[in-house]
Amino acid sequence: MTTSSLDPRLTPARADLAAAFLKGRVTAKRFCEGTRYQLIDGLTNLYGAPDANTPLQTQLLYGEYFTVYDIKDGWAWGQAEKDSYVGYCRADALSPDLHPGTHYVTNLSSHIYSEPNPKSPAVGQVYMMSNVAVINEIPQRGFVQLADGNWIFAPHISKDYGVDPLSEALKFLYAPYLWGGKSSIGIDCSGLIQLAFAATGVFLPRDSDLQAEMIGTTLDDDAVPQRGDIAFFPGHVGFMLDDMHLLHANAHHMRVSIDPLRDVIDIVSFQTDEPPLRFIKRPAED
Repeated sequence: MTTSSLDPRLTPARADLAAAFLKGRVTAKRFCEGTRYQLIDGLTNLYGAPDANTPLQTQLLYGEYFTVYDIKDGWAWGQAEKDSYVGYCRADALSPDLHPGTHYVTNLSSHIYSEPNPKSPAVGQVYMMSNVAVINEIPQRGFVQLADGNWIFAPHISKDYGVDPLSEALKFLYAPYLWGGKSSIGIDCSGLIQLAFAATGVFLPRDSDLQAEMIGTTLDDDAVPQRGDIAFFPGHVGFMLDDMHLLHANAHHMRVSIDPLRDVIDIVSFQTDEPPLRFIKRPAED
C-alpha cells in the first residue's frame, strides 16, 4: 500500500518521516514512535504546513491529546487523538505533562481562574467540549480546582453527555463562520456537526465527506426529513431543524443560521455542477 492510497488528512506520513505504525504501508525515509502531548491553550490552529499564513485545517481544543512526530522551528507535526487529523500546530501550545480529563466544558466558553473567585485574574479561556482535569469536585464559591492548580466554574462543566445533537448545535446559533473553526468564536459546517455529536458522546470525523460515511442511514427520495436529520451537500452539511429548515454554519451569511432548505439548495446549485443536495441521513437511535 502506498501513501497515495491513504487519506492524507488522517495519515501521519511525509516523504522524510512517518509514524512507526505505518511501516510497511507507506514509503518514508524514516519512521518513529510519536510522543503524546496535551493541548494547554484554549484553542490551537492546525495547519497543513508549518506556516500560519496557509489555510486553517481545523482547531484543537484545550485538554486534547496530540501525538507529535517532529518538532522544528517552533512547529509540531503530528496527529490529533480524537479525530486522527494530521497537521502542524505551534509547539508552545503543547505540554508533555498529561492530565487525563475528568469533565468536559458544556458552556460555549468558560474562563479558567487563578483562584476560586470571579474577581481573580483569568488565566485562560476554554471552549465547549474542551477536556478539563478536576482534582476536587467539592466546589469552593462555585469553582472546582483543576490539576494544574487553577479553577473553573463548576456549572460550566460536566461528566455527563447530552442526549440531543441538534439541541447542542443550537447553542451555536449566530456564532461567526470560520473555515476550519471549532468553537463559538468561529466554526464551520462540519465542525458544528462534530461538536454537537461529541456533546452527546458520539465522536465523528472532522470533515463532512467522512461524516457522511459514518452517520446513520440515507433517507429515500420521497421520505420527509425530520428534526435532527443531517443534510449533506457537495462540501457542506447541516442539521434539519424540521422538514423544511436547515441549521448550518455557512459562508453565505458568515455565521450559524437557520435557512429554508430550498434556499440552501438554490445557493449551492450556483456553486457546483453536482446535484446540490446529495442526500439526507437519519442518525441511528440509541
